[in-house]
Amino acid sequence: MNLAIDIGNTRSKYAFFDENQMVESGKIGDLVGLGSFLSERSSDFERAIICSVNHSQQDLAEFIPVEKQVLYLNHLTPVPITMTYATPQTLGMDRLAAAVGGNYMFSNRAVMVIDIGTCITYDFINAQGVFEGGVISPGVELRYKAMHDYTARLPLLSDREDEGLIGTSTTSAMKSGVINGIVGEIEYMVSQFLLKSPDLKVIITGGGAKIFESRIKADIFVALEIVLVGLNRVLDYNA
Repeated sequence: MNLAIDIGNTRSKYAFFDENQMVESGKIGDLVGLGSFLSERSSDFERAIICSVNHSQQDLAEFIPVEKQVLYLNHLTPVPITMTYATPQTLGMDRLAAAVGGNYMFSNRAVMVIDIGTCITYDFINAQGVFEGGVISPGVELRYKAMHDYTARLPLLSDREDEGLIGTSTTSAMKSGVINGIVGEIEYMVSQFLLKSPDLKVIITGGGAKIFESRIKADIFVALEIVLVGLNRVLDYNA
């Protein structure tokens, strides 16, 4: 059995895979929680892969059972796609894993993976399995925080539910600007990438996927575990 772990900015997730079939998934707490989880479940997996956007391999290694074969995803790890990204050393490994997952799910198709998290990323993999790059923009919380931090009187919000197009109060106007602004951004990005690849498959993932899914008119496929799927694919590729 394989174990894939994705340690993000705000949440960490895991999944067990029996060959290519995900059999269990869930969330993990901080690094101490990761250590406890791995100790308790050490008999349930033979190999593991870890992807982290904010912890080094050295930070993570002390929490890993020494007898386990663990792959730490970085820009030098062999992956089953090719890249023309100019700065692979700065590429978020969650973006790389999602690209691998998208290519695995829809091989021989151009794919764009939209990950709605702390930031919103749009990553493009062409039909030949080449990761060309993408777009990064601020997510919901970052937009709210920017309005609060750089103005004198706007409050700090966190609500992801807008109250319609026309805000009738300061808070509802802020919500409309952020939520509808992101919807418009996503639909514009999809339309532009469709011009590049008319057969484009659009995948949406991340903490905000379910919130924005119903608001987006474009044809999209929701895959909340695509990073974990990609990690498992990388682990098998390196076996």
